[in-house]
Amino acid sequence: MSPSASLGPRLNAIYDLLSNAQKHNFYTRIWDCCCDHGYLGIKILHENLCDKLIFVDQVAHIMQQLEAKLSPFKYEKYELITGDAAELNFDPDISHLVILAGVGGERTVQILSAIENNNPDIELDYIFCPSTSQGALREYLVSEKYALLQETLVYENKRYYEVLYVRTAFADTELPSVSLSCELWDTNDAKQKKYLQKLEKHENKKRKQSGNTD
Repeated sequence: MSPSASLGPRLNAIYDLLSNAQKHNFYTRIWDCCCDHGYLGIKILHENLCDKLIFVDQVAHIMQQLEAKLSPFKYEKYELITGDAAELNFDPDISHLVILAGVGGERTVQILSAIENNNPDIELDYIFCPSTSQGALREYLVSEKYALLQETLVYENKRYYEVLYVRTAFADTELPSVSLSCELWDTNDAKQKKYLQKLEKHENKKRKQSGNTD
């Protein structure tokens, strides 16, 4: 099976964004965090998009299964880390892109905050695609003044996903800031409008349950 055959619309959107980014701002290391079965990272390796790809996931048996799939690739082209992405440290002398996809917005914020606290003097770029709670991630990115490089809206399995490509706060101040909502939504599109209404209803319910009525 071709690596691309394993990617759905969401992972394909992340891959396309990354592939384009590597043409303009080459990243020596790409970190596929919460990598699950590693489909995205395998595609990146297959296309030789970076000097080294690092897979990160906490689930040991998933990482063991993934290791078996990586036999066609040269060992020096990848690394497997079984552990919490929040505990990662980065070499300041090379460029890094961190991919965090497939986990909720709140968990993404926890990981991101920990990475930044552990690596305060390193400029990092990120691609995010939260499975839920996009608003929680955007609120954090806005409050911490992250710069927006690109965003994409993807429809997969009756759900919309927001893909955000951002840069650490202290970087280039001429770049636009992340906004509190994705600017690609089209409220004239009946399907998107209905989904947004459903999303807003769910978020209001969560706020009431947490006692936050602001």
